[in-house]
Amino acid sequence: MKPFRPARAGIAGLAAAAVLAGLIQGSVAYAVPDAPQVNPKSTDMPAGSGRVADPDKHLGKGWDASKDRAVTAAADSAGLRILAAESGQAYAWKTAAVLNEPGMPADSWIGNQCVMDDSHVAAVYAPRAFTNKPDLMQGGAFTAIVNTATGEVTKLPFTGTLAYFDPTCNTTTHTAAFTQYRDMNDASQVKTQVITVDTAGRTVVKTGELRGQVSAAAPVKGGVVAGLGRDLVRIDGEGRTRRLAKGDSIPFDIRPMDGDRVGFVDRKGAKTAQAKVYSGHGDPRTVATGRLGDLGLVSGAQGRVFLTGRPKDVKVEGSGITKVDAPADTDVSSLGRLAVDPVLTPGVRAGLTRIKGGGKGFDKANEPEAGVRSRSGKAPGVADGDTTLTVTSTATPTGDKVEQRVTSPQPRLKEGLSPALTGGTQPRTLARPSAKASGPVDAPDSHDPTDTDRWCSVSRNDMGVQALQPTPNQVEWAVDMAVRGELRGKWLRQGGYRDQAGLGAIDPQGMFPLPSLNGGGRIPANVLLGILAQESNLWQAESGSIPGQMGNPLAAVDGYYGHSAKDTLLGYWRIKWDKSDCGYGVGQVTDGMRLAGHEKTDKVTGQKTETSLDPKLQKIIAIDYATNIAASMKILADKWNEVHTDGQRITVNNDDSSRVENWFTAVWNYNLGFNPRSEAGKNGGHWGLGWYNNPANPMYKKGAWDHPFMDTSLSRENIVDAAHPQNWPYEEKVMGWAAWSIDTGFSYDTDGKQGWKGESGYSTAGFQPAWWLSAESRSRVSPPLDTFCNKNNGCNAGSPIDCPDEACYRQFWWTQENATWKSDCKDSCGNEKIKYATLRTEPGRGYRLKNGQPVCGGAPDGSDVVASIPAGTETWSDCGKASSTGKFEFTFHPDWDKQYEAKADLHSVGGGHGGHFWYTHTRNDDHLGGDGNRMTIEGEWTAGKSYDLAAVYAFVPDTGAQTRHAKYVVDGAVGGPYERVVDQNANNGKWVPLGAYKFTSTPRVKLTNYTKDGTADQDVAWNSVAFKPIKGKFVQRSLTAAAIFDPNQELNSNSPVTSLETPVRSMKSLYEWGLGLAERAPLWNNNGNGVEAHGLTYEARCKDAKAVGECTGQKTYDEAEKWAKDIKAGGMTPRADGSAPDMSIPVWMAMANRRPDPSKPASEAYKDPNSYKIKSDVSVTFVVGEDGKIVDGSVASDYRARVGNAHLPYFVTKIMKAIEADYGISAPDIDYTTQDALEYGDFKISHPYEDGDTPGQAYFPHFRAARIDDSKQCVDFRAIGGGVHGYRAMVAHKSINDNVKKWVDAINSNTETNYAVKKFAGDVYSLFFKNSGSWNNNMWGSMIGNAPPIWQDISAAFCADGSVKPTHYLKNDDAHPSNGIVYQSYMPDLYLYVDDRMTDNLGRSSNQRISGGDWRNFSNFPATAPNGNAYAWCGVGSRGNGGNPWGVDAPVPIFGDGPGNRPGKVVHCDEPEKEFDVNLTQ
Repeated sequence: MKPFRPARAGIAGLAAAAVLAGLIQGSVAYAVPDAPQVNPKSTDMPAGSGRVADPDKHLGKGWDASKDRAVTAAADSAGLRILAAESGQAYAWKTAAVLNEPGMPADSWIGNQCVMDDSHVAAVYAPRAFTNKPDLMQGGAFTAIVNTATGEVTKLPFTGTLAYFDPTCNTTTHTAAFTQYRDMNDASQVKTQVITVDTAGRTVVKTGELRGQVSAAAPVKGGVVAGLGRDLVRIDGEGRTRRLAKGDSIPFDIRPMDGDRVGFVDRKGAKTAQAKVYSGHGDPRTVATGRLGDLGLVSGAQGRVFLTGRPKDVKVEGSGITKVDAPADTDVSSLGRLAVDPVLTPGVRAGLTRIKGGGKGFDKANEPEAGVRSRSGKAPGVADGDTTLTVTSTATPTGDKVEQRVTSPQPRLKEGLSPALTGGTQPRTLARPSAKASGPVDAPDSHDPTDTDRWCSVSRNDMGVQALQPTPNQVEWAVDMAVRGELRGKWLRQGGYRDQAGLGAIDPQGMFPLPSLNGGGRIPANVLLGILAQESNLWQAESGSIPGQMGNPLAAVDGYYGHSAKDTLLGYWRIKWDKSDCGYGVGQVTDGMRLAGHEKTDKVTGQKTETSLDPKLQKIIAIDYATNIAASMKILADKWNEVHTDGQRITVNNDDSSRVENWFTAVWNYNLGFNPRSEAGKNGGHWGLGWYNNPANPMYKKGAWDHPFMDTSLSRENIVDAAHPQNWPYEEKVMGWAAWSIDTGFSYDTDGKQGWKGESGYSTAGFQPAWWLSAESRSRVSPPLDTFCNKNNGCNAGSPIDCPDEACYRQFWWTQENATWKSDCKDSCGNEKIKYATLRTEPGRGYRLKNGQPVCGGAPDGSDVVASIPAGTETWSDCGKASSTGKFEFTFHPDWDKQYEAKADLHSVGGGHGGHFWYTHTRNDDHLGGDGNRMTIEGEWTAGKSYDLAAVYAFVPDTGAQTRHAKYVVDGAVGGPYERVVDQNANNGKWVPLGAYKFTSTPRVKLTNYTKDGTADQDVAWNSVAFKPIKGKFVQRSLTAAAIFDPNQELNSNSPVTSLETPVRSMKSLYEWGLGLAERAPLWNNNGNGVEAHGLTYEARCKDAKAVGECTGQKTYDEAEKWAKDIKAGGMTPRADGSAPDMSIPVWMAMANRRPDPSKPASEAYKDPNSYKIKSDVSVTFVVGEDGKIVDGSVASDYRARVGNAHLPYFVTKIMKAIEADYGISAPDIDYTTQDALEYGDFKISHPYEDGDTPGQAYFPHFRAARIDDSKQCVDFRAIGGGVHGYRAMVAHKSINDNVKKWVDAINSNTETNYAVKKFAGDVYSLFFKNSGSWNNNMWGSMIGNAPPIWQDISAAFCADGSVKPTHYLKNDDAHPSNGIVYQSYMPDLYLYVDDRMTDNLGRSSNQRISGGDWRNFSNFPATAPNGNAYAWCGVGSRGNGGNPWGVDAPVPIFGDGPGNRPGKVVHCDEPEKEFDVNLTQ
């Protein structure tokens, strides 16, 4: 066992020093000035790991005192992770935020980031697939500001480009510029807009729509500086453009500096980069040169600019630029002490991993340690708790390379949808309940998961049209056969799932014959495989299906439903069938895939531009990878033929179709590239390959300008290209996959057997890449920049955009008949590699799946199973047709268009029990979930017969089930409905008992995708439910522990009053403080020396409504007079007889709750969150069998931990408002938000002026669910929960401090306010609202706001004989009795109820509290009472009721915990050595 962890000595010492110095609380607002916020301790973020080992050696002198901060980003399937680290903590990385758009499909999220100041980062982020969509690549990326100190994310109401330079920051103005492009494929129409925002996300400058491609825009005061052609220009907020300087090419890496200076890089010739500084006038000064791609400028703190890479001719002295020993294209820290290499998370699929014999001349590259996703063998979207990533950096003071293994947890504070999706016009900083999308009253709910109103041919979620997810071997085999015209029926495994099409024997190239190419030859297999890798990751079914499983045909959700990220009116999920492109399967085949009557039409003429295929052909294309590949070949051949047609021929090299590079223009054409000559009239007489995918486009400076996509032969670090595909045009990505393959994350033998890591032959390569005679030739798979940007199209490779007018832009369209970069193509171009050189039958379907293998039996003995699909439905798995004794039904709610958006987020998978389950993503209100909301999905199982007593079970599949809070609702039973929460992630592949119940009607079980923590990034699954008849007696028990703050509570501290500079030190001090502000009293902190304080009613009440002079304003006087009366009525001591007073210090300080009436049940006494401070409810049900023992599988339980409201005292808010009325000084804005308000996972916006409520903040709870003991006589359970006073959550918002301090300053500067008003304002600010800064954890701020947590630790058992007993592992000498059912923090009073009736702490009937609040120990400081205080870790064996289960420390600088911290783990105080980071264990 781990030893008990007492309070840290260092914190105790710091707290002692603070007390002795009188720093904890001052009585006057302006007595202690706010300290500057440096080295903030992030309390909202999960702790990072992996400090640099031996930092004295590797980081150089002064690392521990340096204020250096590093920021980088890592892309994976969860989102774009923003990572932050500080030098003083040896650069221990923390995940500040994970940027994504909940529920938006993405195999990986990508993006860019820049640093605005020491705690704010600007970012763009988007699904990787956006790089396949030119309009989304140009201007569809989402934008956000991340606060790295708190983890808060401000999503912005506009989108930006994914180009390498977006966003760009200015660290002197603390602003970021975001760039948007439109119509880039037509250079004559290209438009740019740049939007500059501050750290709050407020728009500072908007240029308006600019003509031309403005590049690398960086914010400066009043505008932006940018590259336009070869000019460095300044653009103001009106869109006016002024040339600052002329470069040798288009400027990039533009970095604002101190003063008016601007650093930038341009290109001289095709290979040389130049770093320059524009001083504000004259010509730029060249300060260094270097190889293109090996020289860069990076911004640092406060206008610093660092020169990176391997520069030559360095002359930076006096330029404002500092050279650092760091590679180019690294993220350099704020002071230049650390240069961070691009980070590739395990979730990104990189190429080259374990490729065996990739082809002639191919040398295998070693994979970086964390270069690919963690290969658990699980499907995409399956949780893997062992996920880590590696951050590699260069410490510039020493030149040492340092490597850190970093855990990558996702912060629990996640934001809602981007306002760019929801149509919002304001930045969105905190999650807030979104307005319900109320559907029209005449739109009924839908129960059909298919899309009956679709325009695409094959519906999603149709069990009659399910696709096989092929293995990579099957895809490669099909391509190898197809390019030779041998993908024929005789080689296929006929029947099975292919019978769904109703075509009999399937003959792919009988239906889609081998296409002929203009000029002869055939498609190289590796080119087609490269396209399939880019289009679909080699998937035929949706990503939730593992190779070997069935699933919905892959139909890109945005294309199927017509979603558009550019549509900001009603959000991404809004359905627009007329925008459907209907791409299906591994090749994303679109041609002819719409339903008849909904074919695509010409936008101008309205004439049909396609003919719908026969429905049977459409179906086989959707479900069968082999047929889909045959159809895809035709599309690619058409693209080749289009650029090989006389009059519009555009070829490369020697045009030999067998060579990989020669397909460059055809692949360019495959992805929005070609404007045919026949349509030149629509384009001003111009035609050709468009500008968007031209490699010379400055959007691709970070990638295509430097090296081919995925070229690890140049550098093994180029494996990170997979995380930044937006830096290459489409055709270069395809060339990269063809040359270096793709990692699929799975390994299969040719017969279909799944290989597992560690086994012989394990390889996750998608296919064998093409081969070259040399590595150098492979690395030239993509052309030099001037190949398609030269005098032939009016383009300057050194300055791609340099046009005086629109007519010039049209020259960029490439029309030349041939472009050559390999004149010796017969020797230097890539050659096809055919893995399946010998014609053979189709490889086997995937089997022996480590995860995802269908479970065809094993239901609880004697049970009746209700499946997720109707009985008799074919699953096309080993389980055959579904067997079901009841009915399963979904419910979907309409949106305002009478459509059912949630169907887009429902997925069918051929796994789990019976060979089929459904999954979707969990959602809360802020993510369009909740009762009746448009993304809510409800699934209900109904038994096929009636039962008396029956146990209920749910099967959780081993993929597609991640949520830890799946709430099953059992209905139709006595005392029901019953909510039973299941941690699906911890129960993958298991039957989970939901308990046994006495049913009075047909049993029903409901599960929805609504969870309080649902942010659309975790899966929840519906599989099978079983009902098992049993005999016995149904038992239902409950336990409630409630804690109230008694109105007669003593509030005296243990410390001598002279050592504490706060009125909260004693009841006498509080009494004198209040009366001294309201009327007159001895000065509370003068310690009896006879000095008086004169308050608001000491001076005369003003005669007129407008307060003038030394009198006190009328309303202010009246409210103060009421307060003074209450103070006097309450006195300064508790009642000696212990009775509850109507007025007391706890009452007028708004601390107290009413005492409960012992005769009332807990369910009535504590309905209102104002009636308690914390409350724990446990309910347990079970069945006692005829043998007197508890029946296995009959036990169920649930637990709720709640925290009550705190309140601002009425005198605070009322006098604030009275001052506003009397003096015209507006009361400060004190509205704020609380995450985990009242209950963990809830959210609340507080309006203290309306009701005074400051809701308590619940901390991370844990429940060890009820389980049967070995004797089967009792069921025991364990629960821990609680939280903090509402002030702590309020004070955590620095805006509250700022607003109230501004109000205090306004009162102090007002000539009409008297000294009493000024003193009231200052004291109220100090006591209730002050936040002295995150770096000191509010040590100088509000002491009440620093109050430690309160908690309840419950351990008990309900037994078959009707008894209840405590089961704590250790005794607690502070408890009553020491082995009681509930252990609790020092505060407040504890009451216990069993079966809704008040009891003592052993469960015996009682009419009184178990224990009273212990304010003296609760208010102790660690320095004076190391164990007898409420801070640091609890441990009842040595600390009794001291400490807390979250280890929250005292508010001291650096190491302590201030307001706003939200722990992500908890211990039980009788077992402090065991931590829990999940809320439920079963």
